[in-house]
Amino acid sequence: MYEELIKDLLSLFYIKKPPIKPEIIAYGLGVEVHFQELPSQISGILYNHNDHPMILINKRDNPLRQRFTIAHELGHFLLHHSNKQIYFDYPISKNPKLEKEANTFAASLLLPDFFLKRYLNLPYQKISSIFQVSQKVIEIRLKDFKTI
Repeated sequence: MYEELIKDLLSLFYIKKPPIKPEIIAYGLGVEVHFQELPSQISGILYNHNDHPMILINKRDNPLRQRFTIAHELGHFLLHHSNKQIYFDYPISKNPKLEKEANTFAASLLLPDFFLKRYLNLPYQKISSIFQVSQKVIEIRLKDFKTI
């Protein structure tokens, strides 16, 4: 669904193999990423600070979750960008459609089709290690391939 945008981003930032580092893309797009303690139910926040986009990541989350959250918030930035909007990544959202789009973007960014196709025959654990994502993210992406 977002493959052309993702190809363009990876090309722009010279990312040629996994794992994809969403923080590099964020910084390249002018989005600052900061790690700090947030309430346990919040994994990340995207907001504008003096007209500069910022992503806050819960430093207590595990590294795989943090990577997904950066990619998720980048999804909001690229797909739903609004200077007045603040996006919180937490379980109960006021706009589930936007959250689903950001989740799909994040999974697609971290596991792009053109990289993932090379690894489809490997066990989930190996794919998880190569792409530095959770097995849940792999399951989401493999549904796109209709292999589950």
